[in-house]
Amino acid sequence: MGCQFGFEKRWLCLIVLVVFIFIGMPLKAHNFDLADRIVTGTVSDASGTSVIGASIVVAGNKSIGTISDENGFYSIKVPDDYSRLEFSYVGYTTQVLDIPPGNVLNVILVEDNNVLKEFVVVGYGVEQKKLLTGSVGVVTGEELKKLPVATVDVALQGQTSGIQVIQNSGTPGAEMSVRIRGTSSIGASSQPLYVIDGIPVTTGDFAQVGYEGQGINALSDLNPSDIESISILKDAAAATIYGARASNGVVLITTKRGKEQRTSFSLNTSYGMQETWKRLEMLNARDWKLYRNDLAGTPVFSPEQIADNSVDVNWQDQIFRKAPMKTLDLSATGGTEKTRFFLSGNVFDQDGILGGTDFNKLSGRINIDHKATSRLSLGTSIGLTHSKTDRVEGDQSLHGPLPNGISTPAIFAVYNTDGSYNQSGPYANAVSIINEAINQNFSNRAIANAFADYKILDGLTFSTKWGIDFLNFREHAYESTKTVQGARYNGLGFETYSNVSNLVSNNTLKYGTDIGSSSLEILAGYSFEKRQTTSSFIRAQDYADQNLQYINSASTIVSASSGASFSGIRSFFGRANYNLKDRYLFTLSARLDGSSRFSEKNRNGFFPAVSAAWRISQESFFNSNTISELKIRGSYGITGNDDVPPFLYASVYGNTSYAGQPAIYPSSIPNPDLRWESTAQSDLGIDLGLMNDRFVFGLDVYYKKTSDLLLSRPIPGSSGFSSVTENIGEIENKGLEFSLNSDNLKGRKLRWNTILNFSMNRNKVLKLFNGQPIDDLGRGSNRIEEGQPIGIFYSYEWLGVDPSTGDVVYADKNIDGKITSDDRTKIGNPHPSFIYGLTNSFSYGMFDLSVFLQGVQGNDIFNGTRLFLESLQGGDSQLAVINERWRKPGDITRIPRATNDPVAAAQNKRVSSRFLEDGSYLRIKNVSLSYTLNKQAWMRDKIQSVRLFVTGQNLLTFTNYSGLDPEVNYRGNDNAVVGTDFFTYPQARSFVFGVNANF
Repeated sequence: MGCQFGFEKRWLCLIVLVVFIFIGMPLKAHNFDLADRIVTGTVSDASGTSVIGASIVVAGNKSIGTISDENGFYSIKVPDDYSRLEFSYVGYTTQVLDIPPGNVLNVILVEDNNVLKEFVVVGYGVEQKKLLTGSVGVVTGEELKKLPVATVDVALQGQTSGIQVIQNSGTPGAEMSVRIRGTSSIGASSQPLYVIDGIPVTTGDFAQVGYEGQGINALSDLNPSDIESISILKDAAAATIYGARASNGVVLITTKRGKEQRTSFSLNTSYGMQETWKRLEMLNARDWKLYRNDLAGTPVFSPEQIADNSVDVNWQDQIFRKAPMKTLDLSATGGTEKTRFFLSGNVFDQDGILGGTDFNKLSGRINIDHKATSRLSLGTSIGLTHSKTDRVEGDQSLHGPLPNGISTPAIFAVYNTDGSYNQSGPYANAVSIINEAINQNFSNRAIANAFADYKILDGLTFSTKWGIDFLNFREHAYESTKTVQGARYNGLGFETYSNVSNLVSNNTLKYGTDIGSSSLEILAGYSFEKRQTTSSFIRAQDYADQNLQYINSASTIVSASSGASFSGIRSFFGRANYNLKDRYLFTLSARLDGSSRFSEKNRNGFFPAVSAAWRISQESFFNSNTISELKIRGSYGITGNDDVPPFLYASVYGNTSYAGQPAIYPSSIPNPDLRWESTAQSDLGIDLGLMNDRFVFGLDVYYKKTSDLLLSRPIPGSSGFSSVTENIGEIENKGLEFSLNSDNLKGRKLRWNTILNFSMNRNKVLKLFNGQPIDDLGRGSNRIEEGQPIGIFYSYEWLGVDPSTGDVVYADKNIDGKITSDDRTKIGNPHPSFIYGLTNSFSYGMFDLSVFLQGVQGNDIFNGTRLFLESLQGGDSQLAVINERWRKPGDITRIPRATNDPVAAAQNKRVSSRFLEDGSYLRIKNVSLSYTLNKQAWMRDKIQSVRLFVTGQNLLTFTNYSGLDPEVNYRGNDNAVVGTDFFTYPQARSFVFGVNANF
């Protein structure tokens, strides 16, 4: 029986594969005889401090190696036919030394001060880090290894300045909101462009069955273990090379590639448990009965019934659970001078802490590089993924386990005496939804490219890369009559399909030359993309047999639809870098894009940028023993945003029937004058290195102005339409970013490194149509208004509870003696004052400890959950805090009275600042402790290293927010409806144990 893609067998299959690989390896890379030598020695730095964990391998046979221990000591068995050892350590120059006659070789490592060798991936190439003129954030693969996450965007959180990552929901595999230097649009996307190995990829949520803020994340198909580095292009100088899609920033992801070495294997496996880190304190059965009597004004429950609490269900215990997560990752890398390869496979399983949710992924990757001739190099990158996600409905419905479970009073049992589900509560039984509702998503993804580089002349290279990103996404949902919703329709089923393909071709010509003490590099390129999306949707009901869950078993097809869309973009781009004496740096870049999303009249957009930097520390007049690097840089450029709905410029028709005949009708007003949303951005930055770059600081200030926002303008109803889309808005973002990288105890046995980043952004709407605000958005009453940030909370100002009446008092802003909509005002801001991340890494001997803190300060959250759970109305369960409610004149409290007066009850429950809370938090996001085993006898020469680790995620959260999680948004990736919590799936706290082995 072969290994199938079924998730039940994949773990066994991979374990068997690992065993066969392990057994198939020779016990030794070389058969030692009595003439073989044992070489010993110590490894230290120039100060005499022992270097712990230095790599020592046999030169010419890197499969034989070891590492230095906590005293810098090493011992290695060397075959007689080899005579040299290679010593290496991060931050030091690699040395290859002859073995002396006495077989004792002590080594002093020399620091690698040529930091210009550190390269950063940028658009269509790489640049030396210290020669950058733009603002680029970098996250390395080593940093990603410390974070046990399933998706790339989660790993970006708090890792570099200028980027805010909001995990809208704790749903496994759910999409994130990523904002680079603020929100730059209202109607178009504000997500960055993601480029994997040079190919722009499809992102977003393609689910057609809505799950309110729990959208599927197309980025979840990428295995974080395959990533070598991530570059975040933040300013226009860095991002303009991507033109029409760079207004929201660009994230460049580079995957691992092969090396010229003997084949080595890496096995990483981990297992962990997740749990809720917080629960809501709800009324127990007795208190709820007392509250209901108070609400009704007459006894609903007798004293005997109040005393009888034989049924007192904690519904949070019923819907939440301890959930396992596990991963297994196996990779191989190696190659010769001509051909190098990287091959990996990964299995990831995560059960959600809310019953009925999980995420399972199986992925594989192969990257190959081949030097065909001295001038021609070829290569390919292929990534394949199959994933399955189980979801449950969330808020905005009466059929979600989380809102239903929390809102069901404790007096209702989960099961009836006959074992059936008890559906007598105010909402559908949450446990029945978890156990009986099927909501599955299946994703099959292929991201692949092939490339060729041809060296035409010295310094002149032509490169071509062709890639495809194909996503097949299927949803399968079914509810039998065992659930309330399924019983209503005699069985309810959905089946949807979405296929998205994006064909990409990048072609560049690069020329570089040295001219005396200066250098010039010129890049010119042409690219095109062809995108196709097809989809289908079917809803059916009336199933004769409840055990048959597919559409062909339904008697009634309620609705069915299908559609397709095609779009394309073609581009010409270029960049010129001029470097004079490594002191004066200049960059010019530009891109001309033509997009089918706009009419021929405005199809093309031109996006230029210019940047410069002055490395003062390289000047002859600059002489400092403390300052090793001082660079001032500035940039200005224009980028665009074409991520808008298609055909806004064209006449679009819908279909209907008329007089029994098929017919069409105009569904929108065309506007061929629509233009790109464009963002002009200026940036000023300083890079400072102290004590031979032992301490490296970065500071950026920026200003972004986005013009020609695509917004709907109201028009007279006599036209037959309510609105038309036009370029009528402007937004600005301005902010400051600070970063610090330090080696605090350099040259000591205890090593301590710190990474700190701090970002603050101020967002403001500058212009709307005729200054008219866009009002009353979402459950928290968000508003878009000139002069204010996007999505401010705009509603009634709550002043407290009147001690004489027990009713809520609101501010009468217009002083007319009554509370009306004219009294609404700005009550809060969902955007933080600043965000930050702090990572401290410690190493001593074979131990490594990493502590990552992440925080947000100054934002407001509208707690829509409290709006219902402190409503003091109806049959819902309530938060335990309502025990403090007003009961008699003179009571001083913040909780109003329980009343059955509909007018007073509605007044007390208004959307207001009563439910607005401080959303600031500091989270111990990740703590990882590891121990690397010394090379043991049982390892022989087969295993090079073994690392044991334990990691805690979301260990502690310090916040004044009363909800389940301060990092939420019930509307998911929405630009305007932000900062609102409404029974939103919280993040989990997890503890993970694992092993990394290299052999």
